[in-house]
Amino acid sequence: MTPITFRRSRPAGVVPRLLLLSTCWFLAAVAGSNLAYGQTTLLCTPSASPTQLRSEGVAERVGDILLSCSGGVPGSIVSGNLTFFLNVNITNKLASNGTFTDVLLTADTGSGPTAVSATAQPFGSMAVVFNGVTFTVQASGNVTLRLSNLRADASQLGSAPEQAVTAHLAVSGSQGLAVGNNAQFTVGFTQPGLLATFSSNGVTCTGSPLPSLINMGNLFAVGTRFFSTRITEGFPSAFQVKDGFSDAGTRILLRYSGFPAGARLFVPDFVAGSDAVVPTSGGDLGLLPSGGTYSPSVTGSLLLIRVAAANEDGAGGFMASPRPPFALAPLNSVTEVLLTNGAGTAVYEVADSNPNLRESAQFPTFLGLAPLGGGSATVAYVDLSFAPVSTETAAANAPVPRFISTAPPSDCPALGDCNASYFPHLEVDSPALTFTAPQNAFLQTLYVRVHNTSQGQLNWTANVTYESGSGWLTVNPASGVNNATIRVDAHPEKAPPGTYQATLTVDAGPLAGSKNLPVTFTVTGSGPGGPIVGSVVNAASMQPGPLVAGSLAAIFGLNLGGEHVSVTFDGAPAAFLYTGDTQINLLVPASLAGKTESVMVVTVDGQSSAPQIVSLALVAPAIFNPGILNQNNTLNGVLNPAAQGSAIQVLCTGLVSPGSGAITAIIAGQNIAKPISAGPVAGVPGLQQVTLTVPKGIPPGATQVEVCAVAAATLQPVCSPPASVAVK
Repeated sequence: MTPITFRRSRPAGVVPRLLLLSTCWFLAAVAGSNLAYGQTTLLCTPSASPTQLRSEGVAERVGDILLSCSGGVPGSIVSGNLTFFLNVNITNKLASNGTFTDVLLTADTGSGPTAVSATAQPFGSMAVVFNGVTFTVQASGNVTLRLSNLRADASQLGSAPEQAVTAHLAVSGSQGLAVGNNAQFTVGFTQPGLLATFSSNGVTCTGSPLPSLINMGNLFAVGTRFFSTRITEGFPSAFQVKDGFSDAGTRILLRYSGFPAGARLFVPDFVAGSDAVVPTSGGDLGLLPSGGTYSPSVTGSLLLIRVAAANEDGAGGFMASPRPPFALAPLNSVTEVLLTNGAGTAVYEVADSNPNLRESAQFPTFLGLAPLGGGSATVAYVDLSFAPVSTETAAANAPVPRFISTAPPSDCPALGDCNASYFPHLEVDSPALTFTAPQNAFLQTLYVRVHNTSQGQLNWTANVTYESGSGWLTVNPASGVNNATIRVDAHPEKAPPGTYQATLTVDAGPLAGSKNLPVTFTVTGSGPGGPIVGSVVNAASMQPGPLVAGSLAAIFGLNLGGEHVSVTFDGAPAAFLYTGDTQINLLVPASLAGKTESVMVVTVDGQSSAPQIVSLALVAPAIFNPGILNQNNTLNGVLNPAAQGSAIQVLCTGLVSPGSGAITAIIAGQNIAKPISAGPVAGVPGLQQVTLTVPKGIPPGATQVEVCAVAAATLQPVCSPPASVAVK
């Protein structure tokens, strides 16, 4: 920062004294402390007018900062550098030369405020500095400096209300100016600026007619389905009209998603707020259905106008009309929301508001859809936030205002109508959802009744969450509007013997409520002739023990053969090498890597075995028998031994998996720390090979060989059972 200099007219002979004062002030400024008042010419006291800031806002305008200065010498010229610090990022617009274009600092020496000549520049991310502020003290000796339109990222403080945006001031210089009471002061308090309520949690997409001439009146007349959105200010003045320092007024971005093919959505072009002559309303949130009637007033009246050609974040575009065409004329026009793959957006901008009154607005979104044949209705959704959505800090092209995307809290506590009769209310009647059936028996059925015990439109969905097993429960319908009966079917043919748990949730949104219903399903024994698992073993050693993901295993039992055979581990299918009536050889699914156990089920021609828990390990090596080849690729044996110093190939499984480590071997009691090669055999899934040199000097005849691998989690080698190798 450039040191401050001060110039004033003075008689000859006082230069040494002023120089001394300047030096003292410079040293004090460097040390970060203020001068005693007696050492200054112009004493300034900082203060601020804190204002409410939207906690969703990234570029919120904080309250003006004032420097009230007195005691100056008339005619003296003061110049210096002022730096203003915040506890959050400063987010004003930046020009191409790196200066802020919209931060204003004025000086009022008695003739009214005048912009200072110094430019505003960023000083880090949380401060702005004015280098070379210059003004002349007038006859009163008083000067008022005002910093205005400083913008701050209020969203950095989170959504909790009443978080303070604070500021403090640093002045560099040596004489002519001092700042008293330079403690931290508050320039704004945060508060959620947007509250909202939706008439339903999800939008159940069933058939809904459209009139030949589409406008608000005709949509209501033919009974086109709609769902309402209500927005409310978190505090008065949270909905702001465009001013000279903003790119747009406050905007509301609605995001629609999940609508089926053929669906058409229509929204009002104008929305008259709660203080309008007649507010816009769909008729399901306490008001009569109406397109609304708006009339301008001196105090302001909330009016939202649809924005055309805005981007998906709510920036850009233009209001469809600056004002309704005629004062007191009914608002009747609508526009279709363009849907792509069932999703689209609508944007509204505040064109008028009363800054002294907390205002609300509600409006319907109309759904046109040809009747859908068969199956459950599609459930679509809408969410909203302030717009434009952008997290850019200080940038030339960042829109002002701008906001983070966050779901608004409910507005019913603020409006005091959370329990109002015009909101729907969910009630669910259900027997105990407990099912018992033999495997492969007919499905078991129970019924759940859904009621809307209040007014409004109850849009609900029914979803199943499984605690054990999957796919064994179906509900129909899975969504609906108002009263309905849900059929709940348990499918014995989709679950092996055992006891299963699930939860059926009927959800009608935060206002109408939801209900969780526990489900228990007991499947007894397998059907006659069903598969029976006797043992599960390593395919090389044929011994029980942990299996390894990506390696080979064998199952022994009864009734294992058939036209359609499958083996699953935690639902993941295994690939087969061999199937027979009493044995199945398979590749353990690689997806089991990292697990310590798995539930295995064998299914033959629609009948399933009892679930069996098998243990899993990172490595569990075993050598095939026969499974050792000499250097010339012939099978090793007593009649065909391996020569000392030659290479042998040991075929095994369970040696390699995700997470396994170094591979070693042991032959005739000697450790082979570095085999010639080790790893999977190309083209044969699950088969691994270790190639090693037979040490010289070992006794001829039969000896033992082991292969070992490190389990990375323990760093301890795990070795195979010994296998016999012939040496000459």
